[in-house]
Amino acid sequence: MGIKQPAECDMGKIMACSNKFGIPANSSYCLNTTYLSDILQSGKNDTVLRNNLMQPLQIRFYQKTDTLLSLQLNCTAGGFPNLKWNKRGQLNTIPPNFTVDVDTCLLFCKDVKYLIPISNDCHSFDYYNNADYNIILFWSVFMNRQSKILIREIQDYQKRFPDKKMNVLYVNTDKIFSILEK
Repeated sequence: MGIKQPAECDMGKIMACSNKFGIPANSSYCLNTTYLSDILQSGKNDTVLRNNLMQPLQIRFYQKTDTLLSLQLNCTAGGFPNLKWNKRGQLNTIPPNFTVDVDTCLLFCKDVKYLIPISNDCHSFDYYNNADYNIILFWSVFMNRQSKILIREIQDYQKRFPDKKMNVLYVNTDKIFSILEK
């Protein structure tokens, strides 16, 4: 199903996979390991939220640099052998009509503090202030094929709405899951 055991990925492997998937270098990030400790700490009282935020493949759709409007997770996408991110037409509207309850305390400005640019070409976070919408897309090398499908789906989504300024931040999650495997 395109899933391998999470393993420590060096930056070279992540960058190679990023290039293979067509991820623009100026929008490519890794998730800082502090994300893991913060989610585990803050999720002590809300296990559903914690489990949702710990999924390796996610689409977080934000109104500009503010509130989370919709959230799609690999565990709710459905489909076999490949995840179907637009199975019920969720990606035919702005904002997408995703099935996961949205926690409005999740803000774009809080999420970007966990992002580490993969290259020197990455946009500064000020760049994202001028968008109608910002999308944080979590992907991983260990979910290779499923990540490729998700990335292609979101790139197609952007093309469906050429009149909207949407930015996508592609965030690799392999470091987090390699730590969890230890």
